Amino acid sequence: MKKLFVFVAASLFLFGCGEDSKSVSIETNEVPGESSDSLVESSSSIEEPLSSDAIVFSSSEAEEDKISYGILTDARDGQTYKTVVIGEGESAQEWMAENLNYKEVNQFGSCFKNQEYYCELYGKLYPWETAKKMCPEGWRLPSKEDFEQLSANMGNSFTEGERLRSKEGWSYKNGTDNFGFNALPAGFKLASEDYKNLGDGAYFWTSSESEDGQPISFSLTDRFDGESTALDDSRYGLSVRCLKDE
Repeated sequence: MKKLFVFVAASLFLFGCGEDSKSVSIETNEVPGESSDSLVESSSSIEEPLSSDAIVFSSSEAEEDKISYGILTDARDGQTYKTVVIGEGESAQEWMAENLNYKEVNQFGSCFKNQEYYCELYGKLYPWETAKKMCPEGWRLPSKEDFEQLSANMGNSFTEGERLRSKEGWSYKNGTDNFGFNALPAGFKLASEDYKNLGDGAYFWTSSESEDGQPISFSLTDRFDGESTALDDSRYGLSVRCLKDE
């Protein structure tokens, strides 16, 4: 897979959101012929909630028989999550197919714009230090390498992002959800308490950090059919997808 390295402002491509930023290296699986301008916040960003009918778990007919679903019950609050196995043999991974929405007593995570309805659809947005300890027993926050293995399990194509995105709910271009991962455009929360990119982007914390201690995130947007990793402010609120321990 062709890898392009570009220097951009940190933190989820803030696009002039007013946060302090640093120049960082981002590894991007870019689609040939697509401009890097596709990695910007869409002016058509929606902030209207999806209907429950928009949250679907689907795949193309060609790959449907390769998907294995399960159910995870979080013993802490009784919530259940759909899970999916992606890959085969020793490299297979079992992922949550929904964003974490742990109903903890102390509200460490937040709903988009502090509206509970968004948590029911998209799960909570967690700061990094909290995200690292939020997964249920037997599950963990995935590392950057875990997401790289996910890409390998999908064949390391130029359209990994499109194939991970849900088939409904994106403001510009829906995904194909070929593997049942069902990445939803939950947006993110800035350290300033502003909320951004609902309908335009899915942003997930990893457990990994750079040499200087900045946490690494994994992101998908509807303007770009690949996927990317970036260095971000640990105070940002991002989605969490837990990975089953090996």
